[in-house]
Amino acid sequence: MPRSSSSHIGLAKKRFRETLRAESLESVARETGFVQRRRVITGASVFWALIVTLGANCTQYISDVLRTLNAREGWSIRYKPFWDRLAKAAFARYMKAMFERLCHELVSEVLRAQHGTEASFFSDVLIDDGSSFAVADGLKKVFPGRFTKVKPAAVELHAHMSLKSDQLVSVALAPDKEAERQFLPSAESLPARSLSLRDRGYVDLEYFENLEGRGNGLAYLICRANDKLNPTVEEIRGTSRAFARKWRGKRLQQLPRSYLRSGADLSVSWPRLGEKSLRLRLVIRCREPRVSKTRKKNLTAKERRYAAKNQWAFLLTNLPDRFSADAIVRLYRLRWQVELAFKEWKSYANLHALQTEHPAIVEGFIWASLCAALIKRALAHWAQLTHGHAISVRIAAQSGPQLLPRLADWVMGACAEATFESLLAFLAENAQRAHPHRDKRRPQSSLGFGWVTSGSQPVKV
Repeated sequence: MPRSSSSHIGLAKKRFRETLRAESLESVARETGFVQRRRVITGASVFWALIVTLGANCTQYISDVLRTLNAREGWSIRYKPFWDRLAKAAFARYMKAMFERLCHELVSEVLRAQHGTEASFFSDVLIDDGSSFAVADGLKKVFPGRFTKVKPAAVELHAHMSLKSDQLVSVALAPDKEAERQFLPSAESLPARSLSLRDRGYVDLEYFENLEGRGNGLAYLICRANDKLNPTVEEIRGTSRAFARKWRGKRLQQLPRSYLRSGADLSVSWPRLGEKSLRLRLVIRCREPRVSKTRKKNLTAKERRYAAKNQWAFLLTNLPDRFSADAIVRLYRLRWQVELAFKEWKSYANLHALQTEHPAIVEGFIWASLCAALIKRALAHWAQLTHGHAISVRIAAQSGPQLLPRLADWVMGACAEATFESLLAFLAENAQRAHPHRDKRRPQSSLGFGWVTSGSQPVKV
């Protein structure tokens, strides 16, 4: 068994037990109105039936959760009264409140910047993105989707993730048809010296202006932009003086594509209200698709459009000149971590459309899926902190059948006290990252981030 730190294990046990014990779950259930008076079905029993079913089994129907509930508790609850409990609006409120509680209580720092590296300049790296999926067509009035002919009903989860904790800070659930920018954290709420990473749908010049006007310390942002962007070129870095003088003051779209194709680092500006101008950096990279000539000829029209859309990377940022263009590109690659979290939700936490058209049940199951994914990722992080080496969150997400039923029994006092330690030891033995040498080439390592292990004091985020 890997060597572990008893102090870290004690802290982990305290966090999980205080957050997930029956008394805490019942308190949240009463606050949200899911439990109003004493009944057979409790808030804790429903929560753990959902977590075990969604996080450890293949789930298609509500009855899958009912069977888990009856098997765990030794009950014989029928489907109709169980469905009636879940159909209340309080069910969705309860599961959302539990997800927010888990985000606050179970998250700890697992990545730390090494002193003197590019990463040490930032207090944290925050990633904003959204993930959408279709729901039952009968919900098109409650959750209208963007693609009405194909899937008229869909939801989108707008996620705000911290790289240092490798966990979601917050998630907002909304109809897929709604615009993405309204779910961003305000510029004033971002931590000083933090770096935010965002995709194309979040470009907003006014947001950059608000970052400059902050009174609590500057925050930084890298946002991917559309290649149709056409600001005024103020300065061109990394080229001859003659070329820079020739194109200074011209519009971006006037620059020769042959120059942009080799990569560019520019200062650009837009006129703003009150005779002001907004000046930002624009880093441009062009990526040729990695396909053979034969495959290139046989691409469909849809594949050609996708390749053309993703060939150019226009990165707009307010980072200072101390960061090179290559460093900005490496920093932006960190955004991929939120995509991996989305994959965990859909592949290993049953985040998909249910066979129901009741909005409260659909929303409640979505929050329950996120709770299951967060608990498994939190277990992986605490296994890393206690046993001293990096743990694969993907393998931990796949280990739901081995983790969640035993965790539920331990929290509810139905098994030995040492069960929790054995869960962390199981992950330390079976979920180690498979290629540590390859991890050194990841953007986190190249920028100066290192794993926090038992040699470092864990910090609550």
